[in-house]
Amino acid sequence: MSAQADTTGADKPETEKNWWLKFYQDTPFIQYLDNAHQEDQEDILAFLAEHTPLPEAAVIYDQCCGVGSISLPLAGAGHTVYGTDLCPQFIDEAKRRAEILKVQERAHYLLADATIFTTPRPCDLAVNLYTSFGYGDDGVNLAMIKKARSSLKEGAPFLLDFPNFYLVISRFRKHIVRHINTAAGILTVNREAVFSPEEGRLLQEWTFIEADGKRSCQKSSLAVYLPHQIKDMLRQAGFERVELTGDFHGSPFGVDSPRCIALAR
Repeated sequence: MSAQADTTGADKPETEKNWWLKFYQDTPFIQYLDNAHQEDQEDILAFLAEHTPLPEAAVIYDQCCGVGSISLPLAGAGHTVYGTDLCPQFIDEAKRRAEILKVQERAHYLLADATIFTTPRPCDLAVNLYTSFGYGDDGVNLAMIKKARSSLKEGAPFLLDFPNFYLVISRFRKHIVRHINTAAGILTVNREAVFSPEEGRLLQEWTFIEADGKRSCQKSSLAVYLPHQIKDMLRQAGFERVELTGDFHGSPFGVDSPRCIALAR
């Protein structure tokens, strides 16, 4: 199915500004998030170890941290981490897991706006992972990158993980269904997507069906940025060097790469 066939305005969903505030609060997305993060966690940690080697007891900023999937293992390795998110449920869960892992003295999770927040200490590394970037307009998205840079020590790296929209468009899937095992049973997640060429955004409608039959529906909206646009935004934010890889194995970036992973300094 071609992307062009799916971009008609007739069925384009209306998505409210700041949609994520409601999306994460009113759905069981945290269970979907956990499942998705577990799939890539080891690869991401291995990528960081190879491409962003850290000093002992480093300071790390996990921008849009979710439930702390990456920053908690880093705290367990002896580093100090600061994680921010706008979803209270994510922050509460990250704090709960930090206590279970007994790293709460090194893992600091805060309910905060990434377009405003800077870490209280200069960091050796900042990350924005799992497509946590691109929810707002160009000004909002650039502001996030600028705040990540202002949290870093001079020359320290920032890792930004984003879809490769060359691949997304060329192999566009309008309808995706996932079945996720949870403690309460199977969670079914249906996602319907269309492109809005006028807005330059990927618009999605999500339906979550829990094991007890409860249904919840929400809409999401993601900016469509090609790799050169990601690089341009990082340079606008003050980063001088930007390297792209196509996955967390460090493969060279190409049009068929699964991700657009930018390492900026």
